[in-house]
Amino acid sequence: MSRRTRSLNVVAVATLFVTGVVTPAAAAPTDADQAGRGGGRAEWQLLYAEDFSAPLPNEAQWARDNYDDPFDTVMDDAGLWYENDYGQAWVDQLNSFNTYRKEYRLGTNGWLTASQSARDWNADGVIEAEPSITTENMRGEGKVAHIDVPDHTGGAIFRPTNQLPQEYRIEYKLKTLDFGGKRAGQISYDGRENGYSTEGCKTQHPWAEGPFTPGWSGDASAPYCEWQDVRSGPYGYNGFHFMTIVDFANPAPRNNHFWHYRRKVLMDSFAQHPDRVGTGSGGRICDASTGQYYDYRDSNFNTVNMWISGMPNYTPGRGGLTGNSQWFMTSCSGGVAEQQLSTAGEMLPELMPQNDYTVAIERSKTAYTLEISGLFARSGQQTFRFTRPFVVDDKPIWHYNVTPDEYDGRFNGDLEQNGVVGQRTWPDQWVKGSAYPDYFVIGDLYTNVYEGSASLDDIKLYVPKKKR
Repeated sequence: MSRRTRSLNVVAVATLFVTGVVTPAAAAPTDADQAGRGGGRAEWQLLYAEDFSAPLPNEAQWARDNYDDPFDTVMDDAGLWYENDYGQAWVDQLNSFNTYRKEYRLGTNGWLTASQSARDWNADGVIEAEPSITTENMRGEGKVAHIDVPDHTGGAIFRPTNQLPQEYRIEYKLKTLDFGGKRAGQISYDGRENGYSTEGCKTQHPWAEGPFTPGWSGDASAPYCEWQDVRSGPYGYNGFHFMTIVDFANPAPRNNHFWHYRRKVLMDSFAQHPDRVGTGSGGRICDASTGQYYDYRDSNFNTVNMWISGMPNYTPGRGGLTGNSQWFMTSCSGGVAEQQLSTAGEMLPELMPQNDYTVAIERSKTAYTLEISGLFARSGQQTFRFTRPFVVDDKPIWHYNVTPDEYDGRFNGDLEQNGVVGQRTWPDQWVKGSAYPDYFVIGDLYTNVYEGSASLDDIKLYVPKKKR
């Protein structure tokens, strides 16, 4: 065991189950017991599984995206929100490069889809740094899927080809993770800074945080390098989506602000640069072995956040972006979702794949359950499992209803933009009679931030066991 490993303060193995504010949730199914465990808990049966032992399809080709089939007109890549804030200068920036997409189906009956996005920087038909999803033989682990995003303008994800059932459990094993955070106590390692290559500029261009936010002039005509830096500075951060549930069909990588209005629940890594942490934005981390929080700046920056998206700001201020409120669950809060950046635990990427993590999300008739199991710094071997009903104290999970009969229309509202250049209203953002079937996303889904690689295996979809 290395000196670094000894310094991680990993306590003796212990398992902690934490359930939120409802009755005990279903136990996780295992290979030996695919139907789950009884004892009054929900039972599951395996519907699909992908172990990546077969070669991935290779016939899919990159195709240019002309932005003529958007998911929405708000903050999708060619969204009107940006044009209303910045005017023609922003349109010119969007047109200064080309975006390419690639998708293919895999697994039994093509139940999984791999989706990738890449940038052609000078619009000459050549992608400079292609992201990739491949299979590789990992010593002692067999074949795994490997996601590699060599530039922060790329994206690569897995998602279901069809909408998820009304009740389900989706799980997989995360074998390696290299999307920022410290290594051996350092944010700079292997010629990279927080997981990013140190060559050239890396900015959020052309989807900035807003014209009045720090880190840039707010002038959309500024050169690429003068936009907000993602490698360091006040918006310096890296990350990875272990799993998120979104409210629209066929998700594909997009700019980061788009996703802040489209997620229901999620688990992610948020590896902030020390520059950003210095502004007081780091939040707190739960030590599950003591039930006490400690400051993010005292961690290894390899966090696992387990949270839900709540109501959005329907009327953001002039030049501001909209996005859902964020509610975090930890064992230190007793599993109760709190509107404060709180991390469930610190992951240990240096000990992977020998110590991997099992990630899962479940949906029942009344709630979502988020779960991750593995070895965590300070708190040791843990299973963090938090259940959050769709609505608590009149505070909902955003767009939780996958069918119209699950929702009565009480949270409907009009989204109003007070742009610097123009204004617009998008009416009825959660109207009665609407429905938002679930789709999961695993991977790097941002196309203007996040860079690195990860490996995963054994993606499984369970449904409730049929009663005889």
